[in-house]
Amino acid sequence: MLNRITSHPFFPWLAAVASGILLFLGYAGFDQFYLEWIFLVPLFWALRGARPRRAFLIGWVAGIVGHAGGFYWVIEMFKQFAGAPFPFALVGLVLLAASNGIVMAAWAWGIRLIAAGRGWQVVWVAPVVWTAMEKFWPEVFPNYLGASQYRLSHLTQIADFTGVLGVSFLVVYINATLYWVTACWCEERRVPWRPLSALALSLLLVVGYGEMRLREVERQVASAQTLKVGLVQANRGAADMHVDADTVLKEHRDLSRGLVESERPDLVVWPEGVPVSLSFREGVLPTAALGDLGTPLLFGACLRTADGICNSAFLVDRSGRILGSYDKTVLVPFGEYIPFGDTFPSLYSWSPYSSRFWRGQSEEPLLLGNHVISLSICYEDIFPLHIRKLMAGGKERRVPEVMFNLTNDSWYGKSTEPVQHLALASFRSIENRRSLVRVTNTGISAFVDPAGRIVKSTGIWTKETLVDKIPLLQGRTVYSTAGDWIGWLSAFLFAAAVTSVCVSARRKLRE
Repeated sequence: MLNRITSHPFFPWLAAVASGILLFLGYAGFDQFYLEWIFLVPLFWALRGARPRRAFLIGWVAGIVGHAGGFYWVIEMFKQFAGAPFPFALVGLVLLAASNGIVMAAWAWGIRLIAAGRGWQVVWVAPVVWTAMEKFWPEVFPNYLGASQYRLSHLTQIADFTGVLGVSFLVVYINATLYWVTACWCEERRVPWRPLSALALSLLLVVGYGEMRLREVERQVASAQTLKVGLVQANRGAADMHVDADTVLKEHRDLSRGLVESERPDLVVWPEGVPVSLSFREGVLPTAALGDLGTPLLFGACLRTADGICNSAFLVDRSGRILGSYDKTVLVPFGEYIPFGDTFPSLYSWSPYSSRFWRGQSEEPLLLGNHVISLSICYEDIFPLHIRKLMAGGKERRVPEVMFNLTNDSWYGKSTEPVQHLALASFRSIENRRSLVRVTNTGISAFVDPAGRIVKSTGIWTKETLVDKIPLLQGRTVYSTAGDWIGWLSAFLFAAAVTSVCVSARRKLRE
């Protein structure tokens, strides 16, 4: 019966579609995280006996389906951010899904090439190849598989050692082992106890490490200095910033005054792109423009310079004196710039709604009194290596004690994107063992503790303020020092295996 099903000509493609559906349903936003433990099992069956080229196509179908379902909100982004009509926005989604789907296509090609050429078990090959692909395939919106497990704190704590890539490795390892156990039972009526025991031992070690690190983090948090921070989420989308800028600014000021009067925070934080008129002299902003809060304020705003427009953030003290600023470095393609637009300026005439922002250069932290803080803007917090650079402390190596991110997720409508963004960003807390404070225009604003747990959060498309005391921690992690070592190691092993297969194939041809 099983052979009849798997030998059907349509089976590989239907199995690929099934894997793609399980992939996006198990990801952050849909939050059926347990589906990620089995989403590759149908695809493994589809790839059995397939030649590498055919495996590539089968894997690509799964990748396209998975990313199209998970990134459906890109349609709204293209409509809002770049002013694209629906048909063009739909084409944009398909192209993005096809591009990101190559991760699964290359993974499928790689495991079939190595398994067929060397006869190695897929249990060990699959997670190595996946981690190499996830590390090196460039993506506009990186969506690490490990982020699907963001609610399972005992599994995710290994990220301070391996980064989020280590969690992705673990998820694929679970999938490969479950497939191998299923295949052995269906075909030979036996249970492969060795790989099953290895998986059980690995999970036991991961969970044990997670428990140990969680307890250690809680001890550090209990004895750390704290900073009381208030967040303002005015529930105003991107369009409101341009249509009714004065009202939007007034709402931020009014919400902030109420917050200061009731909670007395040490710092008030506004989100990205608040329409503040930056008419300042000698590094001082008029306090009336900021609401006369009498409290330090961190806010995002667009700054026009001789070089162009900057997506920037400013930290000011209670008197309006600018303590520091940060310019966004990682820009959104087709929203804040058009790829190759500097080389071919005519591209901007084809997309008149796309902006032309100047890319920031500084990686220096900001100082709030004696406290060192790291600042990122928009989706920069989903790029582990960028945040790792910011957390290195700049030229003077002043390692930040807390991370802030100012974001505008209103471009994506009422979708799963804000949850996905927050889930991905939460891993920066684990990787660097710092609290992450995220404030957005329309949600989700949140406080994430140094263990990656979301302590407090707002709703989506709600007007709210949020307050919490955040711990200020010291020290660095293995990940913050060594970076994506597991990705580099996996890439080396993958390259070595492919080279070995190619050399063996040439020898056979000569013989």
